[in-house]
Amino acid sequence: METLMWAYLLLVLYPVEVSTFNYGKERDNQHNWTVCGDNLCKCNEINQAFCLNQGHKLNYIPRFERNITYLNFTGNYLPHIDNHTFTNITNFKLNYLHLQTNSIRNCTRNAFNGLTFLRTLSIRNSTISKTGLMQCLSGVTKDLQTLDLSYIHYYSPLNLDLDESMNNSKIKTLYIRNIDMTKYNHSKLSTLKHLQSITILKSYIKTVTFDYSSSLRTLNFSYNKLSEFPKFCVHENAYFTNLEELRLDHNNIPSVHPEQLACMKSLATFSINNNLIFYIENNTFSNLPNLNVVSIVYNSKGMCLDEFAFNSSSLKKLYIYDDDLYFDKDHKCNSLDAFKYCSQLEILRVSSNHFEFTTNPMFDELFSNLVNVKSLSLTRCRLTFLPSFIPKYLYKLEKLWLHNNNIKDIPEGYFNNFNHLQNIQLNSNKITTVKQITFSLQCLQQLKYIDLSGNPFSCSCELLWFINCLKTSSISNVFFHFPTEYICDSPPPFKGKQLVQVRLSERTCAITKQVRVIIISTSAGILLLLLTISAVYRYRWNLRYILYMARFQHIRHQRLLNGGGDYKYDVYLSSSDTDFDDVIYDVLVPRLEENMGLRLYIPQRDGQGNKIDQIISNMDASRKVILFLSDKYVEDGYCEFEASVAYNKYINEKRDLMIVVVLRELGALNVTKTIHKILSVDKYIKWGWDDESVELFWLKITAAINNMDDLIP
Repeated sequence: METLMWAYLLLVLYPVEVSTFNYGKERDNQHNWTVCGDNLCKCNEINQAFCLNQGHKLNYIPRFERNITYLNFTGNYLPHIDNHTFTNITNFKLNYLHLQTNSIRNCTRNAFNGLTFLRTLSIRNSTISKTGLMQCLSGVTKDLQTLDLSYIHYYSPLNLDLDESMNNSKIKTLYIRNIDMTKYNHSKLSTLKHLQSITILKSYIKTVTFDYSSSLRTLNFSYNKLSEFPKFCVHENAYFTNLEELRLDHNNIPSVHPEQLACMKSLATFSINNNLIFYIENNTFSNLPNLNVVSIVYNSKGMCLDEFAFNSSSLKKLYIYDDDLYFDKDHKCNSLDAFKYCSQLEILRVSSNHFEFTTNPMFDELFSNLVNVKSLSLTRCRLTFLPSFIPKYLYKLEKLWLHNNNIKDIPEGYFNNFNHLQNIQLNSNKITTVKQITFSLQCLQQLKYIDLSGNPFSCSCELLWFINCLKTSSISNVFFHFPTEYICDSPPPFKGKQLVQVRLSERTCAITKQVRVIIISTSAGILLLLLTISAVYRYRWNLRYILYMARFQHIRHQRLLNGGGDYKYDVYLSSSDTDFDDVIYDVLVPRLEENMGLRLYIPQRDGQGNKIDQIISNMDASRKVILFLSDKYVEDGYCEFEASVAYNKYINEKRDLMIVVVLRELGALNVTKTIHKILSVDKYIKWGWDDESVELFWLKITAAINNMDDLIP
């Protein structure tokens, strides 16, 4: 139990070094821990010693019985480090020393002279003075490989100058974190000819000055205050000719231009995450022949991509997620040709951008040339469908992440043509049904991992195959989060239940299917019948008119051949019953018949038998038609039919046969399509109720009736 407690303390108290320098060997709980170091420390069989959190109780480096090579001295008390501090371990081949939170305040120049085998030195959480720090480092062996200086607090920025204190050291890795520096001058490290990796994090660096170095391979200035892209090129030559990895994450850099990168021909990894980058220009990376990885994530809102922005013949991994990118017709700043010339790409992460309005043709234009992609992530992109470019072009795909979108269904056979696909994440979408035609058996057997959890499954008979499939252990093993997160969302009796708890059978579903077919067929028949009846009723006048017009077409044709004469009536008078009794019968009819000697056909007086027959036959036997329009006229179905017949005669016979009289102004809602057409093609006459208006009315109507120029078509 005591051994387990020590292992747990190691995990809690020493998390940072593992991620930084891979000092994880001490975490192996399989080691046998024993008390050592004057009974104040713990050791294991691989010569590792841990002296942790003894405070003032441990104010010296204790004695050890065996030759330790690794010492973690954390949370103790070493305010003064001098030539005698490490006497008890001088004869050991100590190659790793970690000094953290030991209240170090000063250090003599030759304090580390005796540790000739030391290769990694870590000083953390210290209040040591600048002078004391430099004196400490001056005594470190020339063969030191890695130096870690972190969480050392000064009242003024540190001027990092290792040329004097570590002149001609063979150090390869320099790691600095949380030390206020403000300025970085690489010339102060010029004597470190073997330096390959520099990492300076959270040190408030605002300006940098570089000097030439052929040994540097990795440079990491993340989490600082850089407000512009550092100057790596001078006259097209690189300060760091062999730099392979450059990380400038979490700064305030607004832009990066092609000419600022073009000189770094050895660059393989470039990361500029979480800056203020707003634009990636055309061919930004095209002059970097060894570039393998580009990461530009968490940048400014609405970042734009120029055409051929990622043009690269070597690029294999591209990360541009969470950049608020829009790919649709309304956002022109992102070119659909941005990925056109990076055909060697194998990993693409474009998650948490905007694809909700991107169509399949646009997807094709964006990604159709990425035929070597093996891993694609389009998570949190507001997708409502599975893009067709994925099975069409990405035939080498191994991993597909589409979770947290709004995808509603999976097209038939969408995943059946992939020969290498092993990982699918479609969890947290809006998929309700998974059918047998969705996944082939070969596809399911090929997959190592598939996640469909968190979808609102509709546990009906359409899902029966999937439910039965999940109950098969050989297949269910590949479904991640099964069975706890595969939950029914509908119908109500199954809502909230796990899919495996739903009881459906083939027989029940077969009966249900037959009933459903009968109901659908019957409903469709009834609906069609209702639509037919509705259409016949709505257009009954038009249908009647067509039928009767066919019967009288021959008679009309003969009349036109004989010169257009031989009419039985001079005028067909069309009015509503209300208007006829009120004005027309008492005032207009006597004058038209007695004074003007016209032969009138008046449906209210002369009509008999089938009204439709009478309307068509008598209107066809009349030279003129007078339409007395009013709101009552429009509301009368037979009057509207008479108006329709008159208008069609006007169109078909091509003669001016209508005389339109507006008895009263029509309400806006009563101007039907037929009335509107009639008023548009004919100059109507208004009826007046005073003597002057009545006299003007009779002058106009007499002229219209006596006009004989309309007899010949």
